[in-house]
Amino acid sequence: MMTTLTISLPHTPRCLSPNAKAPLTQRGAIVAGYKKTAAKSRARNIAWGRTCEALNGRRMQPTHYRVIWFFKGPKPDADNCLARCKAMGIDDRTLDCAGIERIHDLGRAGQVEIVFERRLA
Repeated sequence: MMTTLTISLPHTPRCLSPNAKAPLTQRGAIVAGYKKTAAKSRARNIAWGRTCEALNGRRMQPTHYRVIWFFKGPKPDADNCLARCKAMGIDDRTLDCAGIERIHDLGRAGQVEIVFERRLA
């Protein structure tokens, strides 16, 4: 059984951030809700597909996960990075977060790596 699995994904849209701007009108709130639902669905589908590719038919039951967030510009808030990753469907009931690493890298900016680990102790 595997002990580590690394999945590279694009950043999720900003609308999934808890600090995203709120619309000023009721109609804007409705449209923003639709956009958020569509973005969440797209992010989950991409994450699911890339995970299946990485597993390649093997099985893994991780106990922890780490987030490596590549960015350019100002350093993002760790809570926002984690919340945007949770929109992809990471279940906190069965997995513990082992940390969030934010790396300023112009070449890989716009990507996030999620490292799943199986720790025995």
